[in-house]
Amino acid sequence: MGLSAFCLVLGVIILVVIFKVAFPPWDYPRNIPTIPFYVTLLPSIFDFDQEDIFELYLRKPLEEYGAVKLFFGSRWNIVVSRPELMAQVFKDEDTFAKSGNHIKIPYGVISAYTGENVISAHGAIWKCFRKAITPGLQFFDQRPLVKNASIFCGLIERQLRKDERKMSELGDNNGDKLSFAGSEVVMPELIQRLSLANISEVALGIDIGTLTRENSQLHVKLKNVKSNIFKPLYLNFPMLDLLPIPSRQRARDYVEDFRRCLIKAVRDSMIDNYTFEQTKFASSDLIRSFNRGEITEKQLIDNLVIIVVAGHENPQLLLTTCFYMFAKEEKWQELVRAEVQGCGQQNLDELPLLNSFIFECIRLYPPLSQIINRCTTKKCMLGKDFLIPKGAYVGYNNISTGRYVAAWGDTVDDFLPERWGDSITDVMSEWRHRKNTCAMSAFHGGRRACLGEKLALMEVRITMAAVLRNFEWSLSPNWVDKVTPAGPLCPAGLKLCFSKIEKVDPNTQVHDRLYMGLKLS
Repeated sequence: MGLSAFCLVLGVIILVVIFKVAFPPWDYPRNIPTIPFYVTLLPSIFDFDQEDIFELYLRKPLEEYGAVKLFFGSRWNIVVSRPELMAQVFKDEDTFAKSGNHIKIPYGVISAYTGENVISAHGAIWKCFRKAITPGLQFFDQRPLVKNASIFCGLIERQLRKDERKMSELGDNNGDKLSFAGSEVVMPELIQRLSLANISEVALGIDIGTLTRENSQLHVKLKNVKSNIFKPLYLNFPMLDLLPIPSRQRARDYVEDFRRCLIKAVRDSMIDNYTFEQTKFASSDLIRSFNRGEITEKQLIDNLVIIVVAGHENPQLLLTTCFYMFAKEEKWQELVRAEVQGCGQQNLDELPLLNSFIFECIRLYPPLSQIINRCTTKKCMLGKDFLIPKGAYVGYNNISTGRYVAAWGDTVDDFLPERWGDSITDVMSEWRHRKNTCAMSAFHGGRRACLGEKLALMEVRITMAAVLRNFEWSLSPNWVDKVTPAGPLCPAGLKLCFSKIEKVDPNTQVHDRLYMGLKLS
């Protein structure tokens, strides 16, 4: 082939790629809007976060039409937000079949990370995974959650004492005693250490030391993965993982290193000493399923990985949002603190204020803002108006659903925990109703509803109650109020200022509290 012919072929290929990226397939429904293909790339170019993208490009078309065409993950997708459309997607599992990264982009680094697991699998193998994992996530020991919440509070207090000593030393050097107005704490890594400790102890039955050691081996390896794998460019164009790009090979190596480290920890603590035979952790049931020949070794590892990954990440995101909203809503911080005082850990799910606060955080800031992991198995109608071709990827936008005016009213943008009800009966009834009608989609729905919802909510209740009893906090003046730019949704790089609460006098019931250096009555 001559040079001119080669250039012509290359030019045609480039034009075809540009055309496929810039325009959705012809057989996608014409009666829903197309979001410009470059929108999902904006956070990697400009200082945009997910709320910016939602307000500028997604909110109006999703509110008006209930669905849009959106480019993400190297393909065009149909993303829905209207509750009744989501209800159809959740209910018709056979038509809108789960199709995770192991099917969608089997060559991708992110696929190597989580593989074929209980979240992404479909059909008989999913049922096998679910059967093994469900008991350990539904019936679990809460004591590790209580213990870890106490250690977590200790780590915050240690930071306060450390900063107080620094202030004292500065005062001594200046010949003055400087007042201590609170300690700034960077929250993301601290909360991640807590959530990793919780899921590993409760679901896997192992202690990986994330709360008791500054840099536990598994935590370091997980941080290596997260800092390299979730790059907006590669999430939008995963076919680049096929190229010999050094940074992507490094990310792939980090993934394999993390997976090896995790399975070694499970093998040392659960398999080699036969602990799995006497325990009822989710890991124990998975190992027994593997020994019976029901799942392969890779499927065992994939599911152990997803338990750790999803089981720590989603609670971490929700905890971060709860800390953020308590810092912004001083009134609610005081109200919920008063409610949890003297309440036993077993009864936290009976507190209306605490639970309505958590539910409102989930509504406004769902941990996973957008999920696209279903593929149509045949041509079908979505609702009454949208004809969807076979093989189309369909997802849902949880931000839009939680702020859908038709479902939630004109106060959708307001943080109003009272919208959930006054009594715990009303609050929990409203929570179930919103999930059943798919107006609350953060924990998915239908047969594929999140298996870890019960554990995640209990973890958040126990942690927030423990911290509320011990500390007051506010947003750091050094922190810029923004959410994450893409993917998981929570305040980005959250920094808070904490002050220790003085002990309550049981006779007078008066708090002598310091809040950012100001005495409050």
